[in-house]
Amino acid sequence: MIPQANMQSHKGYLGDLIGGSLMIRESQIIAELLLKKPSKKEWTDAIVNQNVLQKRSDASSKRNAATIKKRLEGLSDEFIEQLAFGSTELSTQLMFAATLINSTMLADFMRNIFIDAKRMFRENIDSTDWQSFWDERSRLFPEFAQMTTSSTYKVSQVAFKVLADAGYIETTRNKKLQNVYLLPEVRSLLTDMNRDDIIAAMEV
Repeated sequence: MIPQANMQSHKGYLGDLIGGSLMIRESQIIAELLLKKPSKKEWTDAIVNQNVLQKRSDASSKRNAATIKKRLEGLSDEFIEQLAFGSTELSTQLMFAATLINSTMLADFMRNIFIDAKRMFRENIDSTDWQSFWDERSRLFPEFAQMTTSSTYKVSQVAFKVLADAGYIETTRNKKLQNVYLLPEVRSLLTDMNRDDIIAAMEV
């Protein structure tokens, strides 16, 4: 199970959420690369020299690859293999699960704020939902209150982009709530990992 929020550092609780959205195409490429267990040299060669992510700059390639790698750290080869070679829907759900495992904060937002909005039959969520949640988390982690306005805005923007990529909201603009049905393959993998907390965050 995920450690309780007050047992984590603020960085561990936030995870690498600020690193970017789900990046499904890129995640499948990185997942396939990780299955080959590349050395540091082979990793750099693939990301920079071969530019497997097809980015315009080395910096973008390195940044995106590092974010995806962090989100997949500690996950089984079976999980990564299904992400690499699965359908778009399967890969999307698996990458969302990986992101929730990496960011306890986003998982908490899903289990609390998002699920409450669904239970109240709201049509959408909005930025004030995230702000209220952020303010509450800032009481647990005062470091969040010390972050710059631009940084906290970036976190919220990425969070909503992740939810849109995963299909839980229609767009980042209207934030209309959508129904997502957890695929049996995803449920099975998470059950095997004893991550019922992540299943609860995705079944909303």
